[in-house]
Amino acid sequence: MARQNSPDFQQLLDGYITDDLSDLDLESDEDTEDTENESSERGESSDNSEQADDPCIARQRKRTRGGEAVTGGPGGATRVRDAAAGRNSSVKWDWSSTPFIPKQLSFDSSSSGISDACSVTDSSNELDFLREFFSDELLDMIVIETNRYAQQYLRGNAMTPRSRLANWTDTTRDEMYLFFCIMLLMSHNKKNRINDYWSKDEVYEQKIFGKLMSRDRFLQLLRVLHFTDNTIRVENDKLQKIRPVLEKLRNSFKTKFKPFQELCVDESLMKWRGRLSFRQFLPLKRHRFGVKMFVQCDCDSGYISDFIVYTGKDTEIVEDLQLGVSGSVVKTLLTPHLQKAHIVYVDNWYTSPNLLHYLLNENTGACGTVRANRKNMPKLPVVKRGDQIVQHSNNIMCIKWCDKRVVHMLSSVHKGDMCDSNSRDRQRQVVRKPLAVLEYNKKMRLVDKSDMLLSSVECLRKSIKCAVAVLVPRSDVSSCSSHSLLVAATNVGCTFCIME
Repeated sequence: MARQNSPDFQQLLDGYITDDLSDLDLESDEDTEDTENESSERGESSDNSEQADDPCIARQRKRTRGGEAVTGGPGGATRVRDAAAGRNSSVKWDWSSTPFIPKQLSFDSSSSGISDACSVTDSSNELDFLREFFSDELLDMIVIETNRYAQQYLRGNAMTPRSRLANWTDTTRDEMYLFFCIMLLMSHNKKNRINDYWSKDEVYEQKIFGKLMSRDRFLQLLRVLHFTDNTIRVENDKLQKIRPVLEKLRNSFKTKFKPFQELCVDESLMKWRGRLSFRQFLPLKRHRFGVKMFVQCDCDSGYISDFIVYTGKDTEIVEDLQLGVSGSVVKTLLTPHLQKAHIVYVDNWYTSPNLLHYLLNENTGACGTVRANRKNMPKLPVVKRGDQIVQHSNNIMCIKWCDKRVVHMLSSVHKGDMCDSNSRDRQRQVVRKPLAVLEYNKKMRLVDKSDMLLSSVECLRKSIKCAVAVLVPRSDVSSCSSHSLLVAATNVGCTFCIME
């Protein structure tokens, strides 16, 4: 005989099922698409990357009820559910083929460029530019933590008379500047072993290193280099060892330079093949294995104004359920620049109709390649090579254009015009491309350019340290005229080498 549930039990069961279903974040088309590991290659093939997605981001979503905030730890690595998530869910997307006129954005560029917080002038030298970002305050913090760790290590370990640390003396700010100077020189004069820089062999000998610092003192500093107090433990913060340096540099990048109207957001990969819980594999990147960062660049100067280190579920982004994880990355990076009429360029991992609609409501334009199966995308017919189809809805234009491959693009700032490009076909005829494609290809190269500049000054090597942070200048500054002042501020960047 079948068991009959009592009315009270049946109500409780129905309520449990309802609550359980509301707690689930049912995966939509957009959520499925947001798990790709790498952006597609630039140009005409940007829309057709069909790689296997990186499951790390999609799997690491914490389920919440009612837009509740979720925090990942006191170290700053947090993921917060936006309480206003879902506010765009009622937007109707009725795509039309009538001529598209984008919304005009009025940008005030009077405050763009080097800010008042930056004290460099036309007469400043290379060291002045470096100290704007790698400040005396930051060096003093590193000196304090290095000396503290050295004393802790000496108290906790018995030193033999022949140990290098047996005759340890506290370091100073000037010596620490000299230490990092030697690290920068090593990146330009690469040798197999650190000891080779102080070698007396005529094949290896470079006298500059011995004049700056003795070998034993350099190895002493390298052994105890530290950026945080080991006695203070922060749970669920994978960047704890470099968190103070990371935050000070991010703050310097944000305050020393104000971006112009056009920005781009893309992924950057710092090479690393060691054991690391948040190491990523990006097959389209040159090094493929490493630490992934979401980078925001100014399109006019190439200056990196902000970045977020991807650490898995504890990545510090403000997650909007309507925008997905990829759109939430863009939202987090652009938060200080909303309502200022900026224009942001993103690739197809980030782009969606919902993201462009959100940005347009925040008086911010956007343009980027997009996948054809994104949620709310129109169903467009097949096009012949060289032709395009343009539709628009809610002040957002969608383009389907065929060259070597089919490209889908969304833009809220361009018209659907075809323009002459700098390339020619086999018949020597000028290839015509949509204006949005030409602008996208031009603006999205800035993050790749910064990666190229950093590749010439890499100083990665094996280390027993769990974390080493090195500030690396992108290039040398030969002069300090009014023009090169901006170039010099642009060409200063950082690489965090997380080592074992």
